[in-house]
Amino acid sequence: MADEQTTVEEQPQSEQTTEQPQNFLDSLPEDLRGEPSLQNFNNVGDMAKSLVHSQKLVGADKIAIPGKHATEEDWQQVYSKLGVPDSADKYDLKYSLAEGVSEQPLKDFIGQAHKLGLLPHQAQGILDHYTNLEQQTRDDYTKQSELAKSQSEQVLRKEFGLKYDEQVNKANNMFKSFFANDMENMILQDGTRLGVHPGFIKSLANLSDKFSEDNLGVGQDESGAMTPQQAENEIAKIMGDTNHPYWKKNHPNHAAAVQEVFQLQNMKEGIKSE
Repeated sequence: MADEQTTVEEQPQSEQTTEQPQNFLDSLPEDLRGEPSLQNFNNVGDMAKSLVHSQKLVGADKIAIPGKHATEEDWQQVYSKLGVPDSADKYDLKYSLAEGVSEQPLKDFIGQAHKLGLLPHQAQGILDHYTNLEQQTRDDYTKQSELAKSQSEQVLRKEFGLKYDEQVNKANNMFKSFFANDMENMILQDGTRLGVHPGFIKSLANLSDKFSEDNLGVGQDESGAMTPQQAENEIAKIMGDTNHPYWKKNHPNHAAAVQEVFQLQNMKEGIKSE
C-alpha cells in the first residue's frame, strides 16, 4: 500500500495594507493636527530645528511687552530693563550753561525724560539738538543786531554829517537820563531793537538840542558844527539876503562870509574842514 501522501497547502498570510499619510501633519495625533504653531512645518526636520532654537532661548533675558491695560509701574519695569536709570538724578548728561542762566529748565527736562522712559543716549541726543538750536538762535540774533546797528549808523551819518558823534552822544545821554536800561533791547514792530533804531536816536538827539537851545543857540554847538540840514538852511539864509557881506566884495567881512559859506558847504556834504 502506497504511503499516503498528505499535501499541506500553506495558507497565504493576509496581506496587511498600511495607508501612507498624505502629509507631515497627518502623521501627528489627531489632537495636534490643528495646532496653529505647527502649520508652517513641512517635515520632522523643520520641527526639530525649531525646537532646538527654542531651547537655546530658554533662560535668555526677555522683556514682555505690557498690554493696553498696563499701569505706569508696568512700563517703568520695562524701561528699567532697557537701561533707564532708577531716578532722574542718575542721568549722566553732558551740558553747559551760560553764566547767570537758571538750571531749573534743564532739571525739568531730565525729570520729564525719566518719566517718559528715555534712555540716557536718547536724552543726551535731544539735549544736544536743542542746545545747538539755541546757540544758532543766539548767533543769528547777534548777526542781525550787528547788521541793524551798521545800517542805522549809515542812516545817521548821512543825517548828522560831521555832528554824528556829538549827536549820538547826546542821544545816549538822553536815553540814560530818562529811560530804563533794559528798554534798549525792546524789539519794535519792524524787528529793530529800540536802542539802534535811527528814528529813535534822532528823536533823542533833537530832544537834547531842545534842552540846550537856550545856552548854545539854535542848531549850532560850541564847536560850530552843524548837521547837513542845518548847514543847508544857513546857506539858504545867506544866499537869500542880498545885503549879506557875502554879496558885497568891498565889505570888510566879505572874505569871512565867503569862508563861512565854504565851511557850511562842507558841513552839508559831511566833509570835515582842515
